[in-house]
Amino acid sequence: MSIKLLNLVFNLILNLLIMKIAVLIARVLLGLVFVVFGLNFFFQFLHMAQPPMSDKAQAFSGGLFGSGYFFQYMKVIEITSGLFLIINRYTALFVLLLLPISLNIFLFHAILAPAGLPIGLAVIVLEVFLLFAYRKYYASIFTATPTV
Repeated sequence: MSIKLLNLVFNLILNLLIMKIAVLIARVLLGLVFVVFGLNFFFQFLHMAQPPMSDKAQAFSGGLFGSGYFFQYMKVIEITSGLFLIINRYTALFVLLLLPISLNIFLFHAILAPAGLPIGLAVIVLEVFLLFAYRKYYASIFTATPTV
């Protein structure tokens, strides 16, 4: 084998290894964020000061809390999805399941409560990266005329 071919193979293997490590880190980080904050909703073990929110942000949050079920339902989904991301089972499904939650976290902080934007931005970046990493698993969803 020539040196160029060996160099090409080495670079390809290195890039694949780096991508696998990046996906592992993103998957575990996103999973931990959702497990920790989901469990904190029920058990309040993180004593964090809430940043000030605008009247619109308070009204939005108050409406969701006022439903009596929404946050409990969402936090169970977050905890379950986060655990499945951490243990790497049905990962593509749970990344997709977390997409609307991640998007709403980002948009809430981007539009209504900018003080929390760094966590919202981190969540959406990890989410989009994982969606990209698992894109081959979503290809069949976008088939215009599926066959049965």
